[in-house]
Amino acid sequence: MSEKITHTISGDHTFLVTESHSGKRLDVYLSEMLREISRAQIQKIIAAEQVTINGTPVRKKVTVAFNDVVEISFCGFKPVGIAPVAQEMPLDILFEDEFLIAVNKRCGLVVHPGSGVHDGTLVNALAYHCKNLSDGFTCDRPGIVHRLDKDTSGVIIAAKNNQVHERLALAFMNRKVRKEYIGFCVGKTSQQHGTIDLPLERSRREPVKRAPSVTGKPSKTEYFVVDRRAGILAAKFLLHTGRTHQIRVHCSAMGFPIISDTLYGGGKERVNKIEPMDRPFAYSIFKCFNRQALHAYSLSLTHPVTGEELSITAPLPSDFEDACIRFGNRTLFTEQVDWF
Repeated sequence: MSEKITHTISGDHTFLVTESHSGKRLDVYLSEMLREISRAQIQKIIAAEQVTINGTPVRKKVTVAFNDVVEISFCGFKPVGIAPVAQEMPLDILFEDEFLIAVNKRCGLVVHPGSGVHDGTLVNALAYHCKNLSDGFTCDRPGIVHRLDKDTSGVIIAAKNNQVHERLALAFMNRKVRKEYIGFCVGKTSQQHGTIDLPLERSRREPVKRAPSVTGKPSKTEYFVVDRRAGILAAKFLLHTGRTHQIRVHCSAMGFPIISDTLYGGGKERVNKIEPMDRPFAYSIFKCFNRQALHAYSLSLTHPVTGEELSITAPLPSDFEDACIRFGNRTLFTEQVDWF
């Protein structure tokens, strides 16, 4: 992974290209380093000669090489999008200080405007609650450093100023943030503890989906089965990378998709394939969820300003509580896991 080596003034970024990124097209490289900016926006910035390699303005089709110094300036650049309207909405706040805020996002809540959604998002709620948020890389995503799928609940962090945003984004990029998820899967595995290492890319047949591919971005998920019964697995997941739909695709590829994840094969038809004797219990778990059974359980990181070690945990939502009761163990996910 490339490392940001300097931060001169707000909106200017400098990257040092590592060997693993050598040979990539400049716009592709920058879209990977600055995930909150679309590739189309990056191409516009390059066209405006606001990107240099080793001090020289270049075109988008040029490739980067090992040890190249890539500089990008957002000075005068107006990102697309409309600033979100502040809306009074309930927030389940897990941690807050003058620098950042962590909330327990409920399932069904979209993180930021986009794809026809203009309001009623987490960003709208944050804009109302917080006096200040970082600018973000687009006007409609102030404060947003990372994201969760609409129907995935759990911990999400937002930054209150640009310096904090910069430091948090770098921590996520350099895998300094420990991200644990919990979920219920339908299927079987002989292993209790394993690692799924499958590169992912956007599906060519269905662009809304991601799919394993030898040409995709490196993607690594560690899992630990905390209990299993009648074709249903209760599992913890540790993300070593943060690709779109990563856990969902990886579990599906391994033969135990997330329950009620209809996009990746975890729908009712999958439960119908379970042995008849096991189906009543499997159906009882399936009925707990009207969304994919995935919850961002905790984030652990070093506070970007104070240096304090933070471990922020999101309580179980009601559907997870119901499923745990059916497993006969309300504390199903509370035990610590010894990850690799």
